[in-house]
Amino acid sequence: MNEHPAWQWNEIQQVGTDYSDVAEVERYEQRMGEFRDLPAEDAAILDALALAKGARILEIGTGTGHFARAAAKAGYRVTALDVSPAMLKYAEDRATADGLSGIEFRQSGFLTLSAVPATFDAAVSVAVLHHLPDLWKAVALANIHRALKPGGRFLLCDVVFSSKDRDPRAQFDAFLNAVPQSMRDGAACHVAKEYSTLDWIMEGLLDRAGFSIQGVVDSQAPLIQYRCTAVD
Repeated sequence: MNEHPAWQWNEIQQVGTDYSDVAEVERYEQRMGEFRDLPAEDAAILDALALAKGARILEIGTGTGHFARAAAKAGYRVTALDVSPAMLKYAEDRATADGLSGIEFRQSGFLTLSAVPATFDAAVSVAVLHHLPDLWKAVALANIHRALKPGGRFLLCDVVFSSKDRDPRAQFDAFLNAVPQSMRDGAACHVAKEYSTLDWIMEGLLDRAGFSIQGVVDSQAPLIQYRCTAVD
C-alpha cells in the first residue's frame, strides 16, 4: 500500500475481529452465512446494478471474495480491494480454485484507493464503511465518486441506525438480538467501538460526495442498502 500523510486515518488498524488471523478468515464467511444468504445477496446486487456484460466493477472490502466471484462468473471485470492480506489471499485462492480470471485483487481500502478517474461503471461496498469515522467516510465517498464514470452506479450496504428514535439504544439491543448467539459479542463490539452512523448523516455524506440516492432498501435492519448514481 502507498505511503500516506501523517494526518490520514489508519484504515488497516484492527478494530473488532482480527482478520489477520487466517483461521478467523476461514470462519468469517461461515458466520455471515448463519444470518445472511450471501449468494442471494450477491445476485440481488448484480440485478440492482443492471450493468452490461463486461462492465467494470470496483468492490471495496471484498473480504472472502464471494461477491467478486459472483460478479466474475456473471461476466463482469472486477477490481477487488481489501486492507487485509489474509483476506485477499483467501479470496484469491478461492477465485483460482473456481478457475476465474476476471478479478484483480489489490491490497487497498477507501482512503488508499488509487484509480484513474472515471474508470469504473459501478462500485460496491458491503458492511465495510463503518470502519471509518464520519469525517473519513466523507473522504472515502469522494474517492469512490472520483473513480466512477459519470452516471456510474454505487451500491452501499452498511449498518446505519435510524434517526426516528430520540434514543437509539433500543436499536442497539435489536441489532444484537438479530444476529446468531455466536456473533453477539462481535455485534456488541461493533456498537461500542466501531463507527456506524445515523441515516441522516449517511444520506448527507452521499449527497455531498456527488451521489444521488435512487433507492433505500431496509434489507435486514439496521443493515441498510443505498442505491446511488454519480451525478457530478
